[in-house]
Amino acid sequence: MQIINFRQLANRSALLLGLGLAVGACDKAVNVQPTNDISSNAGYSTKEDAAAGLLGCYDALQDVDYDGVGFPSTVDLLAREIREVGTYNTTFGLINQNQTAPDNVQVGNTWNAIYSAINRTNYLLQQSDKITDPAFPKLDTQGQARALRAYSYMNLLALWGGSPQGYGYTGGLGVPLRLTPTTSIGSETAPVPRSTEAEVAAAIRADLDFAVANLTDGDGTVALVTKSAALALRARFELRMRNYANALAFAKQVSATGGFATAAATGITAPDAIWQLVFSNTDQNLFAFYWYPAPGGRNEFDPGTGFAAAHPTGDRRLAVNVAPSGTTLKYTHTATRDDPFNAVRYAEVVLTLAEAAAQTGDLATATTQLDLIRTRAGLAPTTATTAPDLVNDILLQRRLELAYEGNYWFDLRRTNNVQSILGTVPPAVPNAWNQTYRNLFPIPLREVNITNGVIAQNPQY
Repeated sequence: MQIINFRQLANRSALLLGLGLAVGACDKAVNVQPTNDISSNAGYSTKEDAAAGLLGCYDALQDVDYDGVGFPSTVDLLAREIREVGTYNTTFGLINQNQTAPDNVQVGNTWNAIYSAINRTNYLLQQSDKITDPAFPKLDTQGQARALRAYSYMNLLALWGGSPQGYGYTGGLGVPLRLTPTTSIGSETAPVPRSTEAEVAAAIRADLDFAVANLTDGDGTVALVTKSAALALRARFELRMRNYANALAFAKQVSATGGFATAAATGITAPDAIWQLVFSNTDQNLFAFYWYPAPGGRNEFDPGTGFAAAHPTGDRRLAVNVAPSGTTLKYTHTATRDDPFNAVRYAEVVLTLAEAAAQTGDLATATTQLDLIRTRAGLAPTTATTAPDLVNDILLQRRLELAYEGNYWFDLRRTNNVQSILGTVPPAVPNAWNQTYRNLFPIPLREVNITNGVIAQNPQY
């Protein structure tokens, strides 16, 4: 696997809101363009600029408030797959109780981190169009960037959008849709109201379709988005939107990962990875730091109460998901903090094939794909024989297979099971999961306030 240290290479493409605005009437001796930064006024002019810009787009996803720990952990805290046991009581702690308020700092930080990632991709897409060097792989570069943008909008829509009953319903709420970069204060920074869920969905599909058409699987480098990764994201999105036939069609096009069926059932092995965010000891995340105690960590998180009991007898994943120490073996690198984060796994594709097949009446395919996951986990073949029973088993396998990767809450939402599952378990705050408006996360308070309500809050917050 090729390892790329994104953060060390991304300085040239890092975009801040006011980039390029701090240049004053300087003496010529000091008014020198830095070699490791690119002003938004100068833009990209070479294929090397664009290559650095693309690395900056990946680097934005590694932010600690995004996929460096904040986003997937927030999602799993909401779903009670993770239990907050540390001192972040007013941020992660309230999220874990489903008492998230619009002024929760983590809500604002994650929202900003995702939009910062989108802004970097927007800038790269704008500037890369200007590069005429025939050696510049423009379509591949833009295909990766558009897949990354789609991924971020999928995450925004999944957490803040849709309807209380799920996704893809008439009148579903969207998020502000920005498809051009913000590089200077003025018209570019004018408030943008929320688009509808359908409008955001159309943009996501357009980006992923472009990526699928212009990417290849190349040398199989899992640190970069490939055609298979884009196809898997498209299948994920269609499953989430309950378009099961389309989810099945896209999942079928994903290239099979060699050695998957016989690989260890850990969810962290290379044969399972389609796209990972790769970290290093100089480009770190906080997963292990939050999971493990000192020395090396602060033990903010433990497995959710009752999560161990959800594993069937003999399930090999139990020792990974709930380690004897009360932590997890998915994230263990407390010294270097370089555990990879799985953005797309082949196990998810297999489970998408199974669920979409069951939902469209192909029970034989559903059973075959489901048993691939069950067998790898050390379980006997499924005993389910009807579509509803197969789907229930598939959803359980998704929960156990994709643990701590930020998926279960969205499975509960898309199947309209938040209240029926989480509302029946005694929570720390009575009835917290029976308030259906909380199925949508609150828009950060400052976004509503500084736009004078142009960005509307989700109902009842």
